[in-house]
Amino acid sequence: MDDFKRREFIKLSALGFAGIALQLNSITTYAQSANAHFGKWNQDTAINWDAFLERLTQLAKTQYEIPWDQKQYTQQVKQLLLQCHFPGFENIRKELESYEDRTPNMAEATNLHMEVDFQVSLFQFEKGEYIPHHDHPDMTGVINVVSGSILAKNYSLEEQLSTTREIIKNGRKEVMQKCTVREVGNEIIEGGHVSVLTAHEGNIHSIMPNLYTQMVDVFTPAYKQDTSTIWYQVNEDGFSEGQKNVFEAEYVNKELSEVNVIKLRNRKLNRYVGAYKVRETSYLKVYKKEDDIILERTPNLDTPGMLMKLLPYEHNKFWVEDQPIRCVFNIGDRKEAESLTLFVSGTSITANKIK
Repeated sequence: MDDFKRREFIKLSALGFAGIALQLNSITTYAQSANAHFGKWNQDTAINWDAFLERLTQLAKTQYEIPWDQKQYTQQVKQLLLQCHFPGFENIRKELESYEDRTPNMAEATNLHMEVDFQVSLFQFEKGEYIPHHDHPDMTGVINVVSGSILAKNYSLEEQLSTTREIIKNGRKEVMQKCTVREVGNEIIEGGHVSVLTAHEGNIHSIMPNLYTQMVDVFTPAYKQDTSTIWYQVNEDGFSEGQKNVFEAEYVNKELSEVNVIKLRNRKLNRYVGAYKVRETSYLKVYKKEDDIILERTPNLDTPGMLMKLLPYEHNKFWVEDQPIRCVFNIGDRKEAESLTLFVSGTSITANKIK
């Protein structure tokens, strides 16, 4: 039973359940939800997972107010996160205890809860793994460092520049657009502390752990299928034109960039079709749709997931349409794909074909 249905069951059925005397956690959740509804929260309130989601659901509704006070909202979410002892929550404890470094040189990410208004994600880093400068377009983010520590650098977009340059990389013409960014945060965040960003302040940021680190992030609203993150290369060697804390940066202008697409025959495309497993909670499905080949990312083979169109630039090598993600099918002795590798921002993920 998923979290939403479970919470609804608690609300509607807990008091009539025959084993009510044994359902102390459910009763606590119900009481906390009621307190949240009547505004009886304070900074000392100890809460569990269900009450956390209840309160977060209420707070996230403020994004529909005009104007939306994002600073106030992120501070409220920050306070809520500080009231949570995440390792004590059963669902998160299971994730922490079952941790494996399945994708070396890349953080392990797990969606703990997702709905239209917000999502809660768990990130686990080995020392040396990091997330380079990127943005969360039109979103707020609140980062709670559960354990370990991170160096977090935050920037706000200062000015878009007209300067561009073209590069050819793996069959793709990329137009690099220059801009300037202002550093608004540069700090080490220890376990038990929280960092925030809004859609307009500090939204461009990087995460660099100093040791094995676990983080719980709240993004508002949640990522959508068409959400397009921009990855930035920031020149941190010196200030731009002597302006303190202002740096030059560049990113791929996706509207001006293009892939040198080649045409593949159907029999060539057929060798890539199938299901690929990254890990128990992450699968990739590849199938044809008319003359196109589609990559679908999903937590299991029975659940619809994120769809990505693949654009071939060489035999067995593709770009994801409108994304700086490259997909290479690894061909075996039988001339069939045995696995695929995704290349994302300098890291790689390999999935083995299972059918």
